[in-house]
Amino acid sequence: MKRILIFVIAVVALVFVITYGLNRHNHVQPNDKNEKKISGRIAKEDVDYETIVNKKEPVYKNIDKYLKKEKFNGTIVIYHQGKIMLNKGYGFQDFDIAQKASPNTMYLIGSAQKFTTGLMLKKLETEGKVNINDPITKYLPWFKTSKPLYLKDFMLHRTGLKKYKATSQIHDIDGASKWMQNEGIQPGMYHKHMYNDGNYIVLARVIEVVTKESYAKYFNDNFAKPYDLERTAFYNDTTFQPYMAQGYNNMKIFQKPEFLDQYYGAGNLYMAPKDVAKLVIDLQNYKIFSKQVTDPLLYSVKTKEYPGSYRYGFYSNGQEHRLNGVFFGQQLTSYFNKDYVVVMGNNYQNKTGKNEKMLYHIYVNMLHQRSPNVKKPIKKINRQNVG
Repeated sequence: MKRILIFVIAVVALVFVITYGLNRHNHVQPNDKNEKKISGRIAKEDVDYETIVNKKEPVYKNIDKYLKKEKFNGTIVIYHQGKIMLNKGYGFQDFDIAQKASPNTMYLIGSAQKFTTGLMLKKLETEGKVNINDPITKYLPWFKTSKPLYLKDFMLHRTGLKKYKATSQIHDIDGASKWMQNEGIQPGMYHKHMYNDGNYIVLARVIEVVTKESYAKYFNDNFAKPYDLERTAFYNDTTFQPYMAQGYNNMKIFQKPEFLDQYYGAGNLYMAPKDVAKLVIDLQNYKIFSKQVTDPLLYSVKTKEYPGSYRYGFYSNGQEHRLNGVFFGQQLTSYFNKDYVVVMGNNYQNKTGKNEKMLYHIYVNMLHQRSPNVKKPIKKINRQNVG
């Protein structure tokens, strides 16, 4: 009897290990529904984002010590006046195989992807291919609602549409956009700010219609390649899999990403913190848009064009800026201004919400920068895509 019991336990354990391994492996494997969406980018193995800790200035050594003391698990990069001062990984990219985090580790950036979607939309605006004040029906004729909606409403999160909920019945952003249209505007929410992943999923679909390309291809051709984002890829770009972090909850239980084929534009992009910083710096230095376009985008507040702090996927209080995303156990947050760009990626937090609190301490108390003061640090983190 004892031998039979031991055998049964061994079989159950083996099944669990095999199932768990397959689930982990499949988190970036394309299925038949989304295979055509693979962007085709190939990871360059000869690219290496090296570890850097500026030893000439004590503050960066102190930040390094602070992150070790706080048992930070992730990657941080700090640029000061365009020069990289700190770029280092801490803890593990994958706890289950003891793979250490590094500057090359790519994190699922969640809602921070809305920043890249915003840049794509702004680029089409500057080229005269879209008008932010156009009705959504000009680009998606079937997107009829009880009250008129304009692209600007989606960009500013003031459509009042029901918050998007992913389902196993939807496999692309066209289906997700039609779900949004079908659910319609919620009572009393029209033209009121309500954060909604679906708004940027719909904008991603508009980008596809206007460019006649997939969202992924347009992003890669116009942003990833021109701006040398070598550790940036979509969830199903399998050659980047060795660099993609695994997300964990506060009990160190792996959080398998689901439904990412529905989140183009709002949550299915992996990026190394250095790539996020590079994109921000190129924006600040007028390498993406002209000064006439960039300055209002970054610095205007309470104007007709930018009535609030949120615009094009990030927050601004005029001088300080913030972008953030949380999805499936991973978080990426950046605070930046004209002098500093700080980006932290994280795939495990104990206690939850600690990542942004550490970033706030570094940015405000150690680098002596003003608080972005555009949104309080997140206190609770779960599977919801949070911006």
